Amino acid sequence: MSAPRHRRLAVIANSAKISDGFAELLRDRAGQAGWADPVWLETSADDPGRTTAERAVADGAERVLAAGGDGTVRAVASGLAGSQAALGIIPAGTANLLARNLGIPLAEPDAVDTALGSTTRSLDLVRITTDEAEPDRFAVMAGIGLDAAIMRSSDTSLKDRAGSLAYLVAAAKELGREPRAMRITVDDGPVLRRRAMVCLIGNVGAIQGRIELIPNARPDDGLIDVAVASPTRLRHWIRVGLRLLTGKERSGDRVDQLAGHRVEVVMDEPDDYELDGDTMGSCRRLVAEVEPGSLQVCVPPGSPGTSR
Repeated sequence: MSAPRHRRLAVIANSAKISDGFAELLRDRAGQAGWADPVWLETSADDPGRTTAERAVADGAERVLAAGGDGTVRAVASGLAGSQAALGIIPAGTANLLARNLGIPLAEPDAVDTALGSTTRSLDLVRITTDEAEPDRFAVMAGIGLDAAIMRSSDTSLKDRAGSLAYLVAAAKELGREPRAMRITVDDGPVLRRRAMVCLIGNVGAIQGRIELIPNARPDDGLIDVAVASPTRLRHWIRVGLRLLTGKERSGDRVDQLAGHRVEVVMDEPDDYELDGDTMGSCRRLVAEVEPGSLQVCVPPGSPGTSR
């Protein structure tokens, strides 16, 4: 009788984020779940995970775990797009937005069990191009304007010590920021012209604290959701705040929400943009296109939209 085949497993880790005991924990539980010893790969400044994930799939990995923050998860997910390998998420960052939106446990042992389990969910990814840059992808949310400026201003060491407080400190630095002229087109619809503080393009809608930045955004509906906020006075900001806290549209809150398959944002001047919480630089033109069902993600049993 031939020996049972052990499924091939790779882990792509940001070693600065994971615990000292993670490697041993993963090895033990992988063996118990019928996986071969994990192939251990690490992120780097040159490759935060995308190319490494593509290589892991080419080498036969059937499951690829991303252990780190949202940037690591985004890069690995991009590398797995369209492949048969499922993504397991070990959330170890400040926000862990994709994990939170999918109900993936934040505790390391529970996240490992979920990542090695048999329950998966099909998700959309969003392909993005900016100016002349090479195409990239995101899984959670892209932003142009204020949110990207906040991410850029966030102190990394403060995030490590104080978590989300670092974003509040960075937001205070950006209080005097001026709105930007933007032209937003969704599919073949009319051009939306706004002097906006922020344009969010979402695959999912929630951030920390269960705040719905983009209500009704779903990661498996084949659509991209867009929210454009153009507050100019204190009362507008108050209404935007109430909208975020309650999840309900407020009259006169100066927020436009749209949905479609392709989004183009053009600005008069380049501005900061971010993908899944990582500031990527600046751009004048950004195009986002949905890739329906291009990623399989491991989730806890009983999660919406799951398969076994």
